[in-house]
Amino acid sequence: MIKAEGIEEILLGMSDERQARQALRFFKTGPGEYGEGDRFVGLRNPQVRMVVKEAWRDTPILEAEKLVRSPLHEVRLCGLLIMVEQYLKAMKKKDRKTMNRIFDKYITLYQYINNWDLVDLSAIKIVGNHEVLNPDITLMDEWITPGAHTIWQQRIAMVSTWMLTRNDHPEVCFQRAEYLLSSPHDLLHKAAGWMLRETWKKGYRDEMRDFLEENINAMPSVMLSYACEQMPVDERHDWQQKRKTAR
Repeated sequence: MIKAEGIEEILLGMSDERQARQALRFFKTGPGEYGEGDRFVGLRNPQVRMVVKEAWRDTPILEAEKLVRSPLHEVRLCGLLIMVEQYLKAMKKKDRKTMNRIFDKYITLYQYINNWDLVDLSAIKIVGNHEVLNPDITLMDEWITPGAHTIWQQRIAMVSTWMLTRNDHPEVCFQRAEYLLSSPHDLLHKAAGWMLRETWKKGYRDEMRDFLEENINAMPSVMLSYACEQMPVDERHDWQQKRKTAR
């Protein structure tokens, strides 16, 4: 068994102060910014993944949870990626008990999954796959709603639709994206646009056009920009012009 303390010690041993300072700026940790107060060791993702590769098989879920609760960004990432690997292994083995346990633990840790990279590298594979396999789950439909939920809960709910779209349920993406049209948060606009782009890439082009026709008046510019990236240039420009005209 590998303990959280041992994993954190390995990560700290690779720390890079210069890289940590750059991360503070990149992840917007200043006063009033979305990552305010976050702390960094100064590791790149491949370094964290190298530790995960060696540790995930022998790290109990409770030890991974300790990592996710760390004040250090890269330590939290390491814990989340360990959970991802364990979930994927359980899914391959059709071990429903373990999958449910990891999902249930993940959703209790949302306050520590508090930056876009932490969300994007974990939610798609844990929450997304779990929703595909458990279509009766409605928690993410609750999380996407504004007001009582954090932007990170909303982003988790939005990016998890990647797997649903890949498994022939693009309607969930469109439904959740609609909730974010009026959000003031750029990070949520980008997430929704990214997921809408995935519906286009997977061939749901008429459905995407219907969504744009219905919502172009309310669509934030960055959401539209992300959503239309894979379109032919002429069609992309047409949608952008429609938005300008509507404004």
